[in-house]
Amino acid sequence: MLSKYKIPFPKFAIVQPSEDPAPYAKKLGFPLVMKALSPQVSHKTERGGVILGLVSAKQVQEAKSELLRRYQGVEIEGLLLQRMVLGKDSVELIVGGKRDEQFGQMIMLGMGGIFVEVMKDVSFRICPIEKEDALQMMRELRAYPVLSGARGRKPIDEKRLASVLLNASELLVKEDPDEFDINPLIAWHDGCMAVDVRIMKK
Repeated sequence: MLSKYKIPFPKFAIVQPSEDPAPYAKKLGFPLVMKALSPQVSHKTERGGVILGLVSAKQVQEAKSELLRRYQGVEIEGLLLQRMVLGKDSVELIVGGKRDEQFGQMIMLGMGGIFVEVMKDVSFRICPIEKEDALQMMRELRAYPVLSGARGRKPIDEKRLASVLLNASELLVKEDPDEFDINPLIAWHDGCMAVDVRIMKK
């Protein structure tokens, strides 16, 4: 779905629980992240379903064993092996969407990561949006100074983030999901990449 709407994401492979992940890891290159994929677990971090910073085939194999242990008793569709995104001065954002009964599809931009529900620093628009809407959404965030380069940080690439927002708006209009979340979307001075996505459609 992300590929269809030109939203960038890291290289990845899906490994079955019975498979050796090492050949996939060597093909993707290090460092890597491994995530458990389960239709019964929506938020992976709450169950320890994400292991970061894997830098060898041995660590990848150990991560697989650990995730299978943590997910005992839960249906697992596979293990997602993904290149880590290592943008300097990067920021974790969330791009989300939800169908509103009155307004139709709404798009959201906010500060992301595991604390998104705590920070509640978000901006909304009715879809479809234009480029100026996307730029205004960034500037409405309380954390916008972080995005624009506070305290010597390099500012994020606002044009690339705006492109992601426009493409996500198109996805929401055309696919009409019940819920859509990219969290986190990693943004830095010369890149912007979706590293986790959740799409719900009845």
